[in-house]
Amino acid sequence: MESTGVAIQMQGGVPPPNVQGLPPGLQYLAGLTEINIHQHLDMLEDTDCCTRQLCGPARPFNMNITDNNFQPLISLYRPLRCQASFLWCCYLQEMDIMSPPGLSVGGLKQIWTPWKPKFQVHDAQQTPLFQIDGECCFCCPCTDIMFTITDISKGQQIGEIVKHWGGCREIFGGVNDFKVTFPGDLDVMSKALLLGATFLIDFNYFEPKKN
Repeated sequence: MESTGVAIQMQGGVPPPNVQGLPPGLQYLAGLTEINIHQHLDMLEDTDCCTRQLCGPARPFNMNITDNNFQPLISLYRPLRCQASFLWCCYLQEMDIMSPPGLSVGGLKQIWTPWKPKFQVHDAQQTPLFQIDGECCFCCPCTDIMFTITDISKGQQIGEIVKHWGGCREIFGGVNDFKVTFPGDLDVMSKALLLGATFLIDFNYFEPKKN
């Protein structure tokens, strides 16, 4: 069990009334237009030391995400998979997103491209909902990196995932900050899926090679 730093700040909404069937913390996503993720508090990752050392950022894991009040939001399961490259196009990254823990609400899969990162977000019935596209140069220092979110059914961009440049603390500490934006009227489960997608993007492209 590894403890890593993460805090989630939610902006653009107010605490909604209780919604039957939703975990209490997840209800705060209703009406929000922005979520900021800062790596400085605690989350729990269920992996062993050997796996973390040998597999690095490609390792499988189970992760539980809570809000600032330690209310459950989502659980993430990421199996061991390969990362897409110019020559490698199979057995690519994927993640199952659950809320409450044990109940899948959807997930995402990496789509092979020779250059740009690309992911497809789907619901629990495997229906494609969103496409996430990154930039060619997603490792450039001293700049923010943007991943656009496109609604597949509408064929238009509805938001973005931005990895903020963290300056010296990022260089020496491997600390990453993200911002996720989406329409306020987007349904809660879709927002939860995009929140989960942010963590897969982080592990794929912005985590150190060894832990």
